[in-house]
Amino acid sequence: MQKHHVRSIQGLFVCSVVLVLMLVVTACAGTGTSTGQPSSGTTPTATTATQGVTPTSTQPPVSTNTPAAFKAGGISFIGPVKSITSTSLVMSAPNGHTYTLAITAQTDRSAFGGNLPAVGASVDMDSTINPDGSLTATILKPAQPGDPDLNVVAYTGITTSAVGADRVLHFTAGVTSYTFTIPATAVLTDYNGNAQAIGINAPVKVKVSYPANTVVSVGNAAA
Repeated sequence: MQKHHVRSIQGLFVCSVVLVLMLVVTACAGTGTSTGQPSSGTTPTATTATQGVTPTSTQPPVSTNTPAAFKAGGISFIGPVKSITSTSLVMSAPNGHTYTLAITAQTDRSAFGGNLPAVGASVDMDSTINPDGSLTATILKPAQPGDPDLNVVAYTGITTSAVGADRVLHFTAGVTSYTFTIPATAVLTDYNGNAQAIGINAPVKVKVSYPANTVVSVGNAAA
């Protein structure tokens, strides 16, 4: 009787163990085999803000027309008269700019018999630059057919540095600073053909051909 009771207890214990094992196996099957780590090949990549990278750009060319402290100078060119009054006229220049010029009692109009040119007339004009940057016409005369300066603007000003081996000319006319490279073809008679003979603070007259924007000649404006 006692043996039968012991066997019953043993059987009950074995059943209990089997039941617990079944519960454990069932729980594992429900959770799958994931270990909590991302699967191979699906590792997430953290998103970061794209850093701004300054693009490489071509250095812009040196400006040929910038504001500057006033230095005596002038501009001369041949162009058509766009409009005119007794005190001023508007002309188009070969460089594509339009200039307004004051007409005073000192403006030489003898080539027009003391009168004024008509609108549309091609006029050979010389001017001086005033401290405020405005222009005053000094000479007005009819343009001549075949004039070699037909597409030229002549700037009169003062150099702001000596010309070096790079043949770059810096000068100021009125309140505008200009920079031009002197080509080997430029006429430099006043400097014996040597561009580096052009020093600082030298009065120069620079003729530039348009639309090529090429220096034709550089002369000594004080000569």
